[in-house]
Amino acid sequence: MKIIKLTSKTTGEPIYINVDAIGHFYSYRDKDTDELITVVGVTTHNNGGFKVRDTVEQIKKKLDSMK
Repeated sequence: MKIIKLTSKTTGEPIYINVDAIGHFYSYRDKDTDELITVVGVTTHNNGGFKVRDTVEQIKKKLDSMK
């Protein structure tokens, strides 16, 4: 199993995600705070995804380095 470590947006704690379970990841800018938020959706949950501090580019780089 391949795992990446990300950081929770809400708690600052590490989140370890199985890369094979990632269905999507994207960023959006919160219209109220203008803060950039990244969401990682996994196929094992239907909760809309995990909000993380890592950017899309950082996540992509971590995934690319595992190839």
